Amino acid sequence: MVVSRFWSTAIASVSLLFWNHPVQAEAPGIYYAWRSIDADITGCIDRATVALDTQELANIQIEVNSISGTTENATALFVCFENAGSTTVMIMVSSTDDDTAFELRELLKDIF
Repeated sequence: MVVSRFWSTAIASVSLLFWNHPVQAEAPGIYYAWRSIDADITGCIDRATVALDTQELANIQIEVNSISGTTENATALFVCFENAGSTTVMIMVSSTDDDTAFELRELLKDIF
C-alpha cells in the first residue's frame, strides 16, 4: 500500500452576519490540510507538538487525539485519526488575517 505524503488542502472562508448589532466582528479565515502518515496517534501528537513548539505557539493543549496552540492572532489545531495501517493527520489554522492563517498553515505543514 502506498501512503500519500502530500497534503490535501482546502480553503474555507467563514462569514457571519449579525442583524441589529451595532458592532460586527470580522469572520476568521480557516485553512486546513490533511495527509496520511506511518505513525500511531502518539507519534502523530509528538510530531505536531514539535511543529507547534518550533513556531512558538502558546497555550498548547493536548486532548486525546488532538493538540492545539495559539499565537497573538491565530489558532492552530492538529487532529490525528488512526486508520488501518496508518494515521491521518488534519491541521486547521484560523485567524482574522487570511495571510497569517495561510502562512502559519504552510509553515506547520513543512515542519510536521
